[in-house]
Amino acid sequence: SIEEYIVEQKCPDCGSSNLKGAGTAENKYVSKQAYRCKECGRYFVERDGFEGKSYPKEVIVEAMHLYVEGLSLSKIRTHLDQHRGYSPSDGSILNWVREYSELVEKFEQEQMDDPEIGRKIHLDEVVLKVGKKHTTQ
Repeated sequence: SIEEYIVEQKCPDCGSSNLKGAGTAENKYVSKQAYRCKECGRYFVERDGFEGKSYPKEVIVEAMHLYVEGLSLSKIRTHLDQHRGYSPSDGSILNWVREYSELVEKFEQEQMDDPEIGRKIHLDEVVLKVGKKHTTQ
């Protein structure tokens, strides 16, 4: 889950962890924690890898997942609208794919290198037994 990748917030200017909450910053769909650095006084919004995005990170991640699964941009948009209530433009989805594709490839490579997970398995056909008959799918 995304929460596993959240790290301690640090000031983007001086790197200090000595921060205080400074309310929230909101846009059309997202509300994020804002901070003020007690060392240098810099005001900034939480850094989560989705800075400057109008849509929630969960929607962007789901769009990326659907793209990797082979859905077209319009099918991704339709799915997000039906299941999440968001309807980003095809251009927005394509921008997310361009921006985050290197991260997705790196993550997938790390998963393949993890001996606990192993390699992906792709099945071309499945044999089902229904009664005494075998059916190939």
